Amino acid sequence: MSGVNLRVYQDFLLAIMGHILINQYGEEALDVLTSWIHEKIRERWREMAKSTGRSDPEYLFCLFNKEAHEFEVIRKDKRALEVKVTRCVHAETFRKLNAAHIGQKLICSGDEAVTEGFNPRIKFTRPKLLMAGDEFCHFIWELQE
Repeated sequence: MSGVNLRVYQDFLLAIMGHILINQYGEEALDVLTSWIHEKIRERWREMAKSTGRSDPEYLFCLFNKEAHEFEVIRKDKRALEVKVTRCVHAETFRKLNAAHIGQKLICSGDEAVTEGFNPRIKFTRPKLLMAGDEFCHFIWELQE
């Protein structure tokens, strides 16, 4: 299975699981799962910073994959990373399954956890989000003094 097909399949399963959790146990169940996922992401990215010796925004460029995203790099250096994503396989999949709010919680909100774990001195903002219906995702990471 190709990388894109695997992502679509995983997103399909997450969307279905999210719908089941909400239908059976309410939105709170999805929130609990999201919190647990975020803690695991923070731990993984703390370890990533430690093992690579990197803690700069530029390193976070590895989050973007030409297989899953079409994007434009606005800024990319040790102090800031700014990227606009005009196409995202995750957003396409979750939106097709009427599960954009599930995708926002399980996929998109993980970017905050990545940043917190990797380097809490990096400020992360995302004023636009494909999953929310915007025309692109706008990622901005800036190292704070």
